[in-house]
Amino acid sequence: MILIILLAVLVFAFKREVTRESSISANVRDDLKASYIAQMALVRGQVILRLDDHADYDSLNEPWAQPVSWTGETWGAEDTTDENGSSVAQPQILITDEERKFNLLTLVRGNDVQKKKAFDTLTRLIAICRREDKRLELDGGVKSVRRADDDSVNTDTLVRNLVKYLEERASEDSDDLEFTANPDKKPDVRSMKKQTPWEMLTVGELLQVEGWSEDLLYGPVRRADEAVEKTDENGEEAPQDWRDLTDEEKFEKRRDSIENMDQRSTDPNPLPIINYVTLYSTGFINVNTASREVLLALDEKLTWDVVDKIVTAREQDRQDIVTADENGGTLPEEEADPNLDEEGQPVEEEDNASFRPQDLASFQAFVQRVNNQAQDENGETPQTIEEFTEEIYNAIRPWLVVKSTVFEVEASATSGKVTKTIRAVYRRTGSNAAAATPDPNADPNAQPAADPAAAEDDGLPTEPAIQLTLLFRDISS
Repeated sequence: MILIILLAVLVFAFKREVTRESSISANVRDDLKASYIAQMALVRGQVILRLDDHADYDSLNEPWAQPVSWTGETWGAEDTTDENGSSVAQPQILITDEERKFNLLTLVRGNDVQKKKAFDTLTRLIAICRREDKRLELDGGVKSVRRADDDSVNTDTLVRNLVKYLEERASEDSDDLEFTANPDKKPDVRSMKKQTPWEMLTVGELLQVEGWSEDLLYGPVRRADEAVEKTDENGEEAPQDWRDLTDEEKFEKRRDSIENMDQRSTDPNPLPIINYVTLYSTGFINVNTASREVLLALDEKLTWDVVDKIVTAREQDRQDIVTADENGGTLPEEEADPNLDEEGQPVEEEDNASFRPQDLASFQAFVQRVNNQAQDENGETPQTIEEFTEEIYNAIRPWLVVKSTVFEVEASATSGKVTKTIRAVYRRTGSNAAAATPDPNADPNAQPAADPAAAEDDGLPTEPAIQLTLLFRDISS
């Protein structure tokens, strides 16, 4: 009997050890697999950016802003089903341009006039995200959801504290960040002082600025309807703290905030400001990709209706292109056949809706573009926009561009119970559509120089002229 008991104990211990080792091996395998698939998806995002044939302007109608299709691909997996026969989740790619956001570093860069404009713009942007701006037109007619007993820091103080932090020098007497085993107690980040020579490295560093809370950064600060139950589809209480979300949930939350940008603009509930600020852009605002919130913050005299007309105009086909197509003519910037490249291969469909550089050349050009589809009672395009003057245009014009330079590629992959997410920010330079400029002093009788690349035809596509420079990279799991 004793022998049987000993054997039973040994068998149980052996089985438990085997199960533990199998679980560890499976986790290591899934971790490595998810990491490689996420890296592959990141490269796919780089390829999409480098193959852009219209890099002289960027809009939400271009391929990089659309969902990535994996139809017919195995994305690096042996098959698309796991050992249980269920489908394996495909990797996710999210590409966004940073010029759609306000660059916080403009608060401390440039001359005094530029700094003052940046200060006022961020102040208005925070008020808009808090739903305190009187120009907002929200669902239900709600104009403000700030309560009388709200003790959150006012917008002006928030921006002043941020400027003070950005101008602060690195300190060597910074306290260590302390974590406790109590899940209800949040880590104290206020005692952490700047330890780098840079103004700020990540947007998350805003939590070290006095007054900037997780609610303000990740939302919600407060809800318009506090009677709304914060539960998920299963009836269980959903996590309200950003730190409680998994990487997969954070990724989906960011995707949802981008894809539902228009619906979110009329939501009476406060918006997380992290979706509207950046540290990596050139400081300009792309009129083709910026949200209503960012455009509205550029000047206090801009109205909701004017911003709505701008957003509507960039989503409709340009009238000059439509007219040219109807008359059988072509525009100067169009190729003979815009649907085929030089080798007769199909290319991506051209975006016929976005703002172009010529649309920002003057006040009249901008007005004409915004009124692109509108016609008055005489059947002519109006030459003015109600409540939009040349003074307002001159105030916002220094901010506006139609081309984005900095992009963020976020790739996420899941294998088993492991999710890997890679975020990378790139600066894009060059253009695939640029043609070689002929030399006016060249000898017409000279023989053309041999092209080394053409001498050896390896059957591969031509190397894109667009280059990407890595600015920031973060890996989480």
